[in-house]
Amino acid sequence: MNFKSQKLKIQKISLFLILSLFFTSCGPKIPGAEKKIEVGDTFYYWESTAESNPGDVMKNLDKFKKLEDKTVNNLRNVLGKGEHYVWVKFDFTIPDYFRGQPLMLVIPHMKVAEQLWLNGIFISQAGNFPPRTQSTLFKSHFFSFPINLLNNEPGAKNTVLIKIFCMGKSGISSHSFILPPQYAFAMQEIINFHHTRIYMFLVGTLIFTFVLYICLFFSLPKFKEFRDFALMNLFTIFFLIPFFATELPIYNSGIIPFLLFTKFTYCIPAFFTIAFATHFAFNFMHTKQPLWVKITRSSILLLQVIITLAMKTYDGLVDMMPVLFSLLIAQGMFAVVLVIINFKKKEKRKLSILFSLGFIPLVLTVALDITRRLHDHTQTYTFISLFGWLFSIIAFIIVLSVRFAKTYASNERLTNHLQDEVEKQTREIKSANNELSVLNEQLEREKLIADMDLQMASIVQQRFFPRPNKHFRGWEISVYYSPQSKVSGDLYDYYNYNEILNGLSLFDVSGHGISASLITMLSKSIISHTFQKGYRNKESMEAILSRINNTILYEKGNIENYMTGILCRFGPPSKDGRCHVEIGNAGHPYPLLYSAGNDAVTPIRGTDGKKHYGAIGMKGIAVAFGTADFEMAEGDILMCYTDGLTESTDRKLDQYGTDRIKRVIAENNSKSAAEILRRITEDFYYFTENKPVEDDITIIIAKRTNPDNYVPDEEREEEEVLIEPEEELEELLPSEN
Repeated sequence: MNFKSQKLKIQKISLFLILSLFFTSCGPKIPGAEKKIEVGDTFYYWESTAESNPGDVMKNLDKFKKLEDKTVNNLRNVLGKGEHYVWVKFDFTIPDYFRGQPLMLVIPHMKVAEQLWLNGIFISQAGNFPPRTQSTLFKSHFFSFPINLLNNEPGAKNTVLIKIFCMGKSGISSHSFILPPQYAFAMQEIINFHHTRIYMFLVGTLIFTFVLYICLFFSLPKFKEFRDFALMNLFTIFFLIPFFATELPIYNSGIIPFLLFTKFTYCIPAFFTIAFATHFAFNFMHTKQPLWVKITRSSILLLQVIITLAMKTYDGLVDMMPVLFSLLIAQGMFAVVLVIINFKKKEKRKLSILFSLGFIPLVLTVALDITRRLHDHTQTYTFISLFGWLFSIIAFIIVLSVRFAKTYASNERLTNHLQDEVEKQTREIKSANNELSVLNEQLEREKLIADMDLQMASIVQQRFFPRPNKHFRGWEISVYYSPQSKVSGDLYDYYNYNEILNGLSLFDVSGHGISASLITMLSKSIISHTFQKGYRNKESMEAILSRINNTILYEKGNIENYMTGILCRFGPPSKDGRCHVEIGNAGHPYPLLYSAGNDAVTPIRGTDGKKHYGAIGMKGIAVAFGTADFEMAEGDILMCYTDGLTESTDRKLDQYGTDRIKRVIAENNSKSAAEILRRITEDFYYFTENKPVEDDITIIIAKRTNPDNYVPDEEREEEEVLIEPEEELEELLPSEN
């Protein structure tokens, strides 16, 4: 449905509304009703007290005044504001055509509560006097006059006394009349239908609309206009309750105080109805409310509620109605201004016009209501503007339904398109999966071969290194070697002649994996050959490291890996068992030395007095390698390590460092090199909480022992040291099963 068709539907609804209201307002003619006894022109009134009775009235007949005012609020006009007790008196004679039958007095409207006497006999009461005040609201009043209480003699006068409690806009209808019951009851029912029961039809429609659109909103929260529309209907229901409350047992029971009932039906629901109607305008036209508009509108609503709840009396509430109504108009003006603003915007113009057309029935009926009451303010008319509101709601039901249907149809098209696209993509994915399966099988085979190659490289590299635990004359050597992956960039080695230890080395190649491991295998023979040649020629450690650097630079070519390292040379033992040690350092972490004589652990820095910089294998960079000379006695411990140990962190990202190492060495200095190494690794893994390491780790513990107590290592079969390559490769191959 397009915009023009929606506009046409709303115009048809407006025309149907006007015709319906015209015929509704024309009540049917009751045969015999044209002979009714009009009594509205014979009203006299006298203001009295709450305790007054018919006897007081008879004593003060001279104080009664003719009630000349014929308007619906005539008693308020003549008595003024506040609460009053007034007696209304009128006399009538029975015409010949009604004589000898019961009669009924019908008063189309009278507020607030009243008691009626006929010829001094109490007939009935409508509403309640204070302290449990209860109004008869919009319901018409009828009082039955039995034959035995009527003066049926020709020309005889019948006197009616009505004691009325007045407050607010009180009045008694000047269109009151007397008829026999067979005519009066029918006319009274017609009046009640137009004044009260007709509004009950509206409530059913509003309840259905509220339930429908609040459910739609919960299902589709992005349609905020559904929520506003539903709540607008809900509060309209509460606003309509006073028009037919006299038909409800809970109201007639008098449980609810009249002032409280008025606040929570007439007033507060009206405020919220207009507030949500304005909110509906913003969401209907897809316009975001500025912050100042939200604050202002909320303040208006809050002020209305506060003023209403603060009123202590019904008359006070009536007096505040102009203020509350002005605030109501101010709230609604936001919607009016929004319509005008959006009308000027090309992209919002259709929505603005559509919203305006939806409220045409309300605007027309409000104008009709005002015209009728200005033309004749002597009687109460049906509020046809409430029906205009209903027809506006029906118009918006159509518009919102069309909008929802369009959205649903659009989503359905998207769903169908999406389903086709999904099927297409599924076919493509299935084809791609088949190709991936072939590639995966190929990759699995290549991975298996790569793993076998890597495992072989690991085995070869480990065979390339000396045994991790070794005894030499005057030395216990223990090594912890833990590569991050299967191959490592760490390199360690011993240099010995039979049981005599001449030196050891520890180097750390930059990077990880195969490239770093290849550099270690390339460098091992270079370092070993260069050290042994320099050892024989008694060259300085700085000279040996420099030659190692130059050779590796030449051999590795353009490979960018470099390495740091420690190179130790041990001299022959002296008579007291001491050993001279010379260490060359190529940018490596300082080794730690435990001195048994001083019972202290200190880092070994250069003792040559020169500046030290650079590492091995860095092309185009000048280097100066540091050296240190010292002696080690029995019980002294030398520890060399790679930075993977000290730079590892715990789960708080705190580094392991050297302080914990110093403490472990100092506390376990009397133990063997292997035991000291075990204690260090246990402390390390306790600190890191077995967190995976991010670098290769190698630790060498060299403990000085008594050379005279040397005991050779027991010979071990090769398979006890390393697993045979064939056995490891079998683990990678798939089983026959």
